Amino acid sequence: MASQPLKCQVPDRVSLPVMVGTLDSFLGEPSDGHRALAVATAMMAVLGEGLSLFGRIESQGLNEPDAASGAPGTIMCYDQVGNLVLSVEVRDRELKLSDVGSSIGRVLETDATTTDLLFTAPGVRKQDRDAIHRSLADAWASGLNVHQTDIIKLAALAFVLLAEAWRPILLRRIGEELDLLGDHAHRCAWHGLLSALEEKAPYR
Repeated sequence: MASQPLKCQVPDRVSLPVMVGTLDSFLGEPSDGHRALAVATAMMAVLGEGLSLFGRIESQGLNEPDAASGAPGTIMCYDQVGNLVLSVEVRDRELKLSDVGSSIGRVLETDATTTDLLFTAPGVRKQDRDAIHRSLADAWASGLNVHQTDIIKLAALAFVLLAEAWRPILLRRIGEELDLLGDHAHRCAWHGLLSALEEKAPYR
């Protein structure tokens, strides 16, 4: 039986530094990818709505390998008519050459409409950097743009372009994604961070 959603109170106003700091605190704890998946899924949904980028978002569960399911990514972002416009691979560790190779191959094999693949990962493994750069160049020659960014950096930049009202929406959406994943420990941790927001100075 699914756990009951936790009631998370989010302030009506949340400054960008406080929002980013809350995400950083949450993602700083190891979670085998659960926290990163919830944050990335919620963020893609909010960016899609707030910037009119996507019509709908689909997310794979952590126990559903992309290759086995036939999905081109962990998160799939579709336009208003159902074309896949962005495939997102979520990692809570440094990106490895094997990640890049398998993901590029899967996107090129499974969907001909998308031209963009995004890895949300905190960095690139040092010993793989040169080989990854060559893979990205080969992918671009094949018509696929491949990008990598830290999810925290993405939030700090993207939410500069969005109205203030979208920040509490993102925080609530993350709670909803955690409810869907059903991991009580991560849900409780997020609830604790949100409960402390009212006590924080706007730019602490």
